[in-house]
Amino acid sequence: MDFRIATAQDTPQVEALWAYCFEPKEDPFFQYYFSNCYEPENTVVGIQEGQLLSTVHLRQYNINVRGAVLPTSYMVGVATHPAARRGGIGGALLTYSLEELRRRGQGITILMPSKAGFYQQYGWDLYAHQWVQTMPLENLRPLTDKALSFGLLNDIEQWTLLDPVYKAYTKNLCGYAERGEKEWKRLLGSFFAEGVNIAVVKNNTNEIEGYAVYRLGSPEIPVTEFVYTTRRAQRGLLNYFYNHRSQGESIRWNEGLHDTGYRFVPDGKTGHITMPYMMARIVDVETALTTVPVNPEAVMMPITLTIKITDSLCTWNDGVFELTLGESITPKVKRVSDVAKEDIDLTIDVGGLAVLLMGAVSAKDLVFEGKLDGESHWIDYLDMVYPKQNTYINEWW
Repeated sequence: MDFRIATAQDTPQVEALWAYCFEPKEDPFFQYYFSNCYEPENTVVGIQEGQLLSTVHLRQYNINVRGAVLPTSYMVGVATHPAARRGGIGGALLTYSLEELRRRGQGITILMPSKAGFYQQYGWDLYAHQWVQTMPLENLRPLTDKALSFGLLNDIEQWTLLDPVYKAYTKNLCGYAERGEKEWKRLLGSFFAEGVNIAVVKNNTNEIEGYAVYRLGSPEIPVTEFVYTTRRAQRGLLNYFYNHRSQGESIRWNEGLHDTGYRFVPDGKTGHITMPYMMARIVDVETALTTVPVNPEAVMMPITLTIKITDSLCTWNDGVFELTLGESITPKVKRVSDVAKEDIDLTIDVGGLAVLLMGAVSAKDLVFEGKLDGESHWIDYLDMVYPKQNTYINEWW
């Protein structure tokens, strides 16, 4: 199979494969996506005997990692027609896509997995989970707060009302998507095209403290984005949903894993589970290490580490690198050869490096998982340089 960037002439076949593997063409999201968001120049296709049988859409995002804004491709619509499956096409498609992203100068890529195990074998690891809370509407009453008033949004130009809330919510988090006017309008446009509702809660000065994105039409009300700047705002939104007892039986909401409010919910974790949400992978080791900032307080003087990276998919990442810290908040990195085994300070697999940089796990966690090896003083140093973060992201495509 031959892989390349799509052209406008490929669009009918790209649409057909998406419809075959995901939503049908009549689906509102399909119509919105291919009318407003699809970009051939950011789509990789696989062609065999004149037929388009494989695709991955490289959605362009900026994500915030440890305070740095990094250009990133969010891989969505990874699809191979059943006629071409079980022949190594998936791995070849992903390899070509990573080569393309490397040519574009990107260091990290992300994706939301349908099956995380499929991608883990290719060097992706999960960096963000979410809480999923399911509760009968009747059980919400002890959690509600009537101090705030409600409002509804129905126009994409109202993105400016949500933006300050989102910024406040993500201020101290890591791995989230930066949203500007373009991103907000694209997101709200897809919501309204699908008949999704957006409720806000406002205080007595008319300032919005939180919002929820939800859908009606079934006994369970799904809330796919739940953002708030205060606990009373969350409780105010739950009061809003409590008022829907004639329109539903239960509510299911997603929220960031950093929120531990469940500790104070009656019955603790009843109906409370985690959802594996987003995976990350290193596209290019040198770019990733030189664009993700280190903790400046941990670097008091210049120091050089020799790190062996193992990557079975991308040959340009598989090898030994010198990492020099102390001259700025971003390290200097260079690939080296002919390094004696005893001179290697740390050995880490490419998936472990991704989740370490993203802040999802500590170096000590990676040692326990068998993804990182080295002497204890280097492990401790790595934890100071790349301390664990609260990770979050809530982009669905």
